[in-house]
Amino acid sequence: MSDDSPLAGVRMFDAFPKTAPTHRRTTSRGGLATLLVAALLVLLCIGEVREYIGGAPAFAYDVQREIGSDMQINLDITVAMKCHYLTIDVRDAVGDRLHITASEFKKDGTTFEIGNAGRLDSLPSADLSPSRRISEGGASPSRGWFSKRQPFAPTYHVVPDGPACRIYGSAEVKKVTGNLHITTLGHGYWSWEHTDHKLMNLSHVVHEFSFGPYFPAIAQPLDGSVEVTHEHFQIYQYFLQIVPTRYVDAWRRALSTNQYSVTDYARAVEHGQGVPGLFFKYDIEPIVLTVRERSVPLWQFLVRLAGILGGVWTVAGFSLRVGERIGKVGYEALNGKEESPEQYARAYSSAYDVGYGAVPSTVSQRPQRPSGPTPYGSVRSTSQKWMERGSEAVVGGAREAWNAASTLSLPGQGHRKTESVQQRIFSEEGRAPW
Repeated sequence: MSDDSPLAGVRMFDAFPKTAPTHRRTTSRGGLATLLVAALLVLLCIGEVREYIGGAPAFAYDVQREIGSDMQINLDITVAMKCHYLTIDVRDAVGDRLHITASEFKKDGTTFEIGNAGRLDSLPSADLSPSRRISEGGASPSRGWFSKRQPFAPTYHVVPDGPACRIYGSAEVKKVTGNLHITTLGHGYWSWEHTDHKLMNLSHVVHEFSFGPYFPAIAQPLDGSVEVTHEHFQIYQYFLQIVPTRYVDAWRRALSTNQYSVTDYARAVEHGQGVPGLFFKYDIEPIVLTVRERSVPLWQFLVRLAGILGGVWTVAGFSLRVGERIGKVGYEALNGKEESPEQYARAYSSAYDVGYGAVPSTVSQRPQRPSGPTPYGSVRSTSQKWMERGSEAVVGGAREAWNAASTLSLPGQGHRKTESVQQRIFSEEGRAPW
């Protein structure tokens, strides 16, 4: 902008002064710090963008007002018994009994493999209270979103009539208190066939147990749990507290599903004193949990992004300058490049005495002139300046002595005698005649 420009008068208010490129100095440390700060800014910006797009969950509770609706049960479990000896039934609080058929739950023969499963009491959510389990969730996304029925993954290792059975599928049940149980033929419900006690082994791995479709961070604590036993008559009981949940994503799409907390109990029984099997007893809470993914407005996102970029960059630059200053001061202090107050006082007093006629007693104490010329632009300390002033005073006294000797020369003494006096004077000062 030229000086004749109408806006030339506002230059004095410029808060962004410009530095000429010739006055800028770059260092390796500054370049490394720039790369580190740039990487940090990229990570922070990615986090802000993800939070802006995905939003942050907000929880709200309300009374359950829906009556008479159905509920979907999703089950994927492997039991260490042949599929032929296992039956699946559901009995609810209104007295209805539903026998799960092959069209709803499928059975595949396989081998019993624990894999990455763990005991329910050793999982990370086992130490949490039911409310915290539901709020924090933590299940892996094994099902699709916003869809009730999603295909299960095929059995990895299918073995027809194998020693273990994988049971998986979905079924619609009434949304009331109920009990889903897996028992053996001839134990529990009446059957024409009776399972040999030596073949009974109810060790199992729960791959998935859920009520309704999946949503992010849903609480399904039974997923990935395992129980192993060597008893033939073993009872496993799971008590589930179901909380109806309504999930609303950042695009305001709503999804009705369910979460649950669980406690378990296992015991071995004698023949005729109990029914061996797996029992999942669930109860419906009379409340509904609403989870909303809230996203900040665009202007607020831009303000936060600008604050992060400017704040981190400014603090990094200030920290780098402070670090360089501290390092420079420490280096000079360790190498003794700066004069201490004591050294400055001694140099000042000695130069003062010499400059005002107090000639040192010995030649070694007399100030010596540097042998070579002082380079142009060199920096001299205060003590060196005072020593040079003292030398100039001595030279002035020598000039006066030489003039007196020249005027008081005796008759018969020629110019040769005068030259010898002059040479003696300058030989003491270590200087050549001028």
